Amino acid sequence: MAKKVVIIGGGLSSKHAAEIILKKGKDFEVTIVQANRFVEWPLAMTVALVKPELHDKALGTNCDKFQVPKVTYTYGVVEGVDTKAKQVKLAGGGETIPYDALVVATGFTVPLVYPGLGVSVEDRKAEVRRVGDAIKQARCVVVAGGGLVGLELAGDIRIEYPDKRVVLLTRGKVLGQWPESRRNKVEAQLKKMRIEVVGTSTDCPLEPNLQAGNLKTGDGDLAYDVYLPAFSLGPNTKFLEGEGVTESGTRRVDVNEFLQSKACPELFAVGVSNAPAPFIGMPKLEAQWTDASANVVAMLSGKPLKKHKEGNAFMKLPPLVIIGHGPKGYGWIDFNNLPPPCKVCCCCGYAGFPCCPPCWPCCACGGCGACPCGCCCMPPEGSGPAKFAGKMAFMSAGFHLKGVGEAPSNKVGEAPKQQEMM
Repeated sequence: MAKKVVIIGGGLSSKHAAEIILKKGKDFEVTIVQANRFVEWPLAMTVALVKPELHDKALGTNCDKFQVPKVTYTYGVVEGVDTKAKQVKLAGGGETIPYDALVVATGFTVPLVYPGLGVSVEDRKAEVRRVGDAIKQARCVVVAGGGLVGLELAGDIRIEYPDKRVVLLTRGKVLGQWPESRRNKVEAQLKKMRIEVVGTSTDCPLEPNLQAGNLKTGDGDLAYDVYLPAFSLGPNTKFLEGEGVTESGTRRVDVNEFLQSKACPELFAVGVSNAPAPFIGMPKLEAQWTDASANVVAMLSGKPLKKHKEGNAFMKLPPLVIIGHGPKGYGWIDFNNLPPPCKVCCCCGYAGFPCCPPCWPCCACGGCGACPCGCCCMPPEGSGPAKFAGKMAFMSAGFHLKGVGEAPSNKVGEAPKQQEMM
């Protein structure tokens, strides 16, 4: 009898996990439970929220394009998991999906940057338009969060609307995990771009507000027209509460060295566990979806599991930090968090001709900054990395998800008939 593997999630991790399980496993039936009947590329969403006319470039609405062949898709929001009966329960009609192994790859919640669970593509597009219209009409926009998403969103707003007041609200320091020298450069650039940094000792509101309001800060009351939280609210694992598989408070799946739940050996987690990792990003996720998928196949085949090894272990921080996308933005590439060959070849980003072979075709730029690293023989920062990020924000979707940015062949938001929910 075929082994049943269920994967919960609708992003890269679930897609690639399904591909690996089908490739490695024999006679496996793989089902992906996806909350939304479309895919959206999150790397482009800070741009799309400011410029809603670009949102379609970040959307894939043709199920025939983005679905993994030979995988059964069930579209619905997961309400709970019965780990004893080994069943996934969907909200709404009480439908249950049995499994022999379960992979949880649900990602994190970041308000507005990710769509709400179960929303239609029409509602999602309307939401993005409302946000874009509110930003356009506002005099003061507050972006909460001093991390990468907050910097990108605040920078994109500033670039599109040079005359608005843009405030970055933070509970601690901007880029608190980064070295002080880097933080100082970012703070100086924020000041240059007239993005105010305001601290607060209280928790920032978790919900966006597209109407005028006030916030209490360390500097007193802060009046705004639009408030946009740009920080993570934690993993989308509420449906596992009560099953004893998640940590109290963090909602991360408590796993062993195999990315396998300590409490439920049939359950594996990708990106939403307490596996040691300095940050959650694609360089780390790839190793997780690869190892977790291989261990699912090994477990169901009666073979020994292999320990998970952190992907790109030398990488302790994301290598690209930007304040806004495009030539009017600012960014830097941290070569200390790139593979050693890149560091050596490019002299940590300072090199030009003849030191860096990739620069040779671009020598005609004369050091003008056409290279994504910035200017030749100068630090790898400035408009070059931001320009590079602006191009890759939408283009990178095609490396992983088919159909993003393309007009659907079937009705928008409609799944193929053979994939409709029962």
